[in-house]
Amino acid sequence: MTTKLLYIFLLFTSFCSAQIALTPNPSDINSGTLTLTYGASGDYSIFDPMSDPNLFLYTGLDTDSDPLTWDYHDDFTNSSTLIPLTYDVSLGYYVATFNPATRSYLEEPSLNIVTIPSGTAVNDWYFLITVADQSRQSADLKGSDYGFGSTTLSVDSFNKTKDIYVGNGIITFNSQGNYTVTVYDILGKQVVDTKFNVSGLLTHNFQLQTKGVYLVKINDGQFTRTIKLLKY
Repeated sequence: MTTKLLYIFLLFTSFCSAQIALTPNPSDINSGTLTLTYGASGDYSIFDPMSDPNLFLYTGLDTDSDPLTWDYHDDFTNSSTLIPLTYDVSLGYYVATFNPATRSYLEEPSLNIVTIPSGTAVNDWYFLITVADQSRQSADLKGSDYGFGSTTLSVDSFNKTKDIYVGNGIITFNSQGNYTVTVYDILGKQVVDTKFNVSGLLTHNFQLQTKGVYLVKINDGQFTRTIKLLKY
């Protein structure tokens, strides 16, 4: 009986994960720009958009020992503070792009508007899907169910990325170091995984065959940063 219940739970978790994808995966508070997609499989059972092309993500972060509280969160009464989750006609599903480390939040219990201090331990990222007037919303959802891991917000957010540029399928390094670079498409599928030993100016073409938005995850052995890349 226990084995059967575990199988049902895993099947349900896999089913929900297929409806929502978080890229890159895995990710955490130091991953930079994240992309969340909803409905790529055509399944909207987590939240029915009712043909509304403009949904929103209400988000929060758990930074203490109580997983039931969102210690930093958006202002639910003000839709301008929420993350747009917009239907992309060309892709056929909803897309949201954001950086959870650099957003402004209401801090509990003071409700002051702040950004997350460096060195804060982030246990999980929470979110729900809602409409503009908040009259309908999904159940609370956990980022950890979609590949978001716990870690501490870095004091140094990978300064070397100011000397790394991406555009039209090409990456250019102007900062010495050893880098691991992984490229994901909008659905979170890994399409490139390679390493670079950079001693000077270096340009590399990823040879991406399909036009669209990609995420480039760059790791120098100490810090990780994710940059959006457009192939046109």
